[in-house]
Order: sequence, then structure tokens, then C-alpha cells
Amino acid sequence: MLSPKIDKSFKVAIIADLHSCYYGENQNELIRAIDSNQPDLVFFIGDILDEKMPDDNAYITLKRLTRKYPAFYVFGNHEFYTGKIDQIKQMVGDLGVKILAGEQAEIVIKENRLIIKGLSDPEIGAEEYNRQLEAIKVSFTNNFTFLLAHRPERIDDYNKIRHDLVLSGHAHGGHWRIPKILPGIYAPHQGLFPRYTSGFYQLKRSKLLVSRGLSRENIKIPRFYNSPEVIILELAKS
Repeated sequence: MLSPKIDKSFKVAIIADLHSCYYGENQNELIRAIDSNQPDLVFFIGDILDEKMPDDNAYITLKRLTRKYPAFYVFGNHEFYTGKIDQIKQMVGDLGVKILAGEQAEIVIKENRLIIKGLSDPEIGAEEYNRQLEAIKVSFTNNFTFLLAHRPERIDDYNKIRHDLVLSGHAHGGHWRIPKILPGIYAPHQGLFPRYTSGFYQLKRSKLLVSRGLSRENIKIPRFYNSPEVIILELAKS
């Protein structure tokens, strides 16, 4: 992705919808795939844990990656479905991951001063969700700004927030895909034939990038022409 707000190119690893799935002993499959691309920071875009799966794979992934890279996390719906969100906050925070819940952080990566905003999934409750939305609407900055928000379909909300790029997951790539014909048969909270399932979409003043995510062995609808993915996004000066 090109932007006039970027001075020196850098890479971001985007991890969504792991759902505590297994990627080899100690998550080696997944960690090697990420390390081989040498990202400069990592974003966890929700549903890293799952209420129906053991937590081990998720925490191993978080622990191993945050030892190497600056990391930021927003909660998806399944973190809330676990019923132990306070415990998750504590454990994720103790690993050194920055949780963003209606907040923004600043970080310098390769001389680029970046703003990272985060919004929890609406499962947090309407009152708190709206508070978070209001808290991150405006920032007076010319720095490149990411918005981390789990659900891709809530573009009316995201259009209210000043940012350059929204990063989402949740849709699982639409489950069944046929290249160039069918971009997905079903996605949570979008229903049949969803619109926002994978890749870039143009919003009013920014772009949305949707990850197909990493869930595999625990999904109700099996993937078809829709392999799990980690996105490695390179940003450079336009």
C-alpha cells in the first residue's frame, strides 16, 4: 500500500480469527511463516481466542510473537463469548501486547510516526461500544493512522473515525469462494453472499483491508477455495 504519509517502507503482520487453532508444535508453522517475512509490528484483529477451544495455542502465538515485535490487539466477539474477558485482558497485557479499546497509541517504526486506533467488538455492549467510537473519532494529525476493528461490515461507524486504513477480520473469507465469481457464500453478521470478505475495499475517505483469518479445524462451514491467511502488508511512500 502506498501513502504520502509514509517516509520509509515497513511491514505489518495482520493476524485475525485464529480461534486458538493449532499450527504445529508450539505454533511453529505460523511463527515461521510470519518470521520469514520480517514484519516490523504485529496486529491481532480479534477472535484470537475461542470459547470452544483450549487457550494454549492462542497464548503461545501471542507470547512468541510479542517477544520479537511490537504488538497491538483488539477484541473480537469470541473473546467476549468466553465469559472471561477480564482474565484475557490480564493475560494478554502481561505478555506485553497493547490492548486498544477506544484508545489510540503512537509508535515510531523506521522513522514513521504512526497512530494506531482500536475499537472493541460490539459484543462489549452498545453503551461501551458507542463510548469507544466517540473517543477515537477525531485526531488532529498528519501521521498515517490505522484503525483496528474486528467486524468489516460496520463501515458506517468507521467512516465517522479519522484514519487511513481499517484492518478487520471476522468474515472468514466468506467460507466458500470461487475465484472471480463468488467472493463468499456466508459471513457472520453479513449473512448470505457477503460483501466484505477478503482484500481491500474503498471507504469514503480511507480503505478497509479484510483478512480471511486463520480458523480452520473448529469452523462450522468448511473452507472452499479459501485458505487461511496471515496478511503481510507493506506500506511505502507514494
